Amino acid sequence: MSQILDVQEILVYDLDSTRRKAKKVFREMFENLCESIQQIDGKVFNEHFWTRDKNGSLMSTDNRNDATYVDRSLLNGNVFEKVGVNYVAIEGELPAGMTFQKSGALVTPEADAISSGDVKTPYFATGASFVIHPYNPMVPIAHANYRYFQIGNPAQPTYWWFGGGADLTPSYLFQEDAIHFHQVHKEVCDKYDHSYYARFKKWCDDYFFIKHRGETRGIGGIFFDHLNNSNPQKILAFVTECTQAFARAYMPIVERRKDMSFTEENKYWQRLVRGRYVEFILTSDRGMRFGLESGMVSQQSVFNCMPPEVSWTYDDQPLVGSKEAMLKEVLKNPPEWV
Repeated sequence: MSQILDVQEILVYDLDSTRRKAKKVFREMFENLCESIQQIDGKVFNEHFWTRDKNGSLMSTDNRNDATYVDRSLLNGNVFEKVGVNYVAIEGELPAGMTFQKSGALVTPEADAISSGDVKTPYFATGASFVIHPYNPMVPIAHANYRYFQIGNPAQPTYWWFGGGADLTPSYLFQEDAIHFHQVHKEVCDKYDHSYYARFKKWCDDYFFIKHRGETRGIGGIFFDHLNNSNPQKILAFVTECTQAFARAYMPIVERRKDMSFTEENKYWQRLVRGRYVEFILTSDRGMRFGLESGMVSQQSVFNCMPPEVSWTYDDQPLVGSKEAMLKEVLKNPPEWV
């Protein structure tokens, strides 16, 4: 006689399977994108492994099999000035009194019920993150990050969700590049839900918004969080295709722009744009805040996303009618690209 599973048992089974598959998907994204970056650049990543000692304190390790998470960085390459990447598959307990909500990473009614007082919050998290700072200012900064979380009892999580996305921050805007990047992601979204692209494009514009500047960080892409409104395996399939789409969306732009000529004035403007990137990370990015407050990862890993050189100039307004001014207008009024 076949065993009949109730809905809760099926969900637990799905989440256990999702957890294992998500780790594999994000590790494949991590390895495949690193390989693509190395092939274009010609320089290899430096690698650093982290784990925890018996007291739960973070420590570096030379044994990749013991690693809780992996940092890689590429500095002063032939195409990329700096690339910071990270892969994590970690489980444990958040400190007593800390919830994902307090760090801004989880805003749901369930959060307050999960952790309060002296109760510690069990969690599992896995994901991969890329921040790419090119040398040539005609190549846009790129960011991609996809992740999966479970919180509560590992055998029967109280809450689970997927999050992430990918976006571009150009110093100089090429419309065909913006259209290509958005079109690739729209095709993936449309395959799973025709409402996804419009929702996630707007979410990206709204999230990556520098409030004190009144402008977006870049020209967007897609972004979503707490995605758990259907079967977890179905959502994982969508996220998997998103991780695979990033290379198709970004690498052709790199190839097209990396050998273009530029001036020192172009590099100076690139450093100003990078300054805005830093401002967003330090003032608004939830992942940065959570990484520092939770102690889940090292501060070196958290700041691995920062650009190598930035500039700030008092009242740095571009000349009227310049390419720089055209970019600023787009950042203040995000268009529909596709």
